[in-house]
Amino acid sequence: MKKIKKPRLILVLILSLTLVGAEINNVIPRSIKSRISRGEVVNILLMGIDARQGEKKARSDTMIVASLNYELGKIVLLSIPRDTRIEGRDRTGKINMVNQLQGPEESCKEVSRLLGKDVDYYVLTNFQGFEQMIDTLGGVDMYVDINLQSYSNGVFLEKGDRHLNGKEALTYARFRETQEGDIGRTARQQRLLKALTQQIGRKETIPRLPRLMAQFRENVQSNISLNDIVYLTNLIPGLSEDDIINQTLPGYHFVDPYSGASYWEVDREIARSIIDSLFKGERFEVHLQAPPWARDY
Repeated sequence: MKKIKKPRLILVLILSLTLVGAEINNVIPRSIKSRISRGEVVNILLMGIDARQGEKKARSDTMIVASLNYELGKIVLLSIPRDTRIEGRDRTGKINMVNQLQGPEESCKEVSRLLGKDVDYYVLTNFQGFEQMIDTLGGVDMYVDINLQSYSNGVFLEKGDRHLNGKEALTYARFRETQEGDIGRTARQQRLLKALTQQIGRKETIPRLPRLMAQFRENVQSNISLNDIVYLTNLIPGLSEDDIINQTLPGYHFVDPYSGASYWEVDREIARSIIDSLFKGERFEVHLQAPPWARDY
């Protein structure tokens, strides 16, 4: 059986993207270790929120499903655009509202319905803590693919290889003011995640890990047990950068003619098979052609 290498990769998936903490949920699902030992694929919902001080619930500004296939030695990072439309018997809305209204467990259930996969685990962090953890790492080196001007944050970046501090990295990951909007932003979040993976693997990072873990406990909420956290961070040997599969959930922009609300309309058929397909080597265009009845942006 091929094993996942670079154990710190799993840690950075949890630390960086939203990425146990002081608040571990009382309802802990079946252990990740037992599932992996039985050859199961494990799906973890990573969420980043922009909660104000004292807030327990907020919209999930970032949603990524990390799908771990231990036997293949690969991980899928599937970004779910925050404006993805969800529907039920008595409601229609955006998927990023679920955490604010009903909490992370219900977010897992909603994503499970969308993908046709069990998503039992979540890791949730506030962006303020995310920014602090990047600063503790000493910043991150990465290629910035856009010229970015954010007057509200006081961040101005030129395209090219850059060393970003926490504030700059967070602004880059959340920036929407481009032609591609939220879909371009999900691609930037994936680039940042890969850059953080390389950053945390450097030997100069090791002395910073105690402080990093203290911040992690302060800022992260999860229903993953401590035993499983230790297990995930000690998997041996493993993943190269090529074994990390990035994808944004395919769909098209849609404006509801009645409410005027704008959505990302997911192709439901693709969504329910996309994780299996990605592990098999298939890749998908993110922007799909909208049907005639849909009014595009």
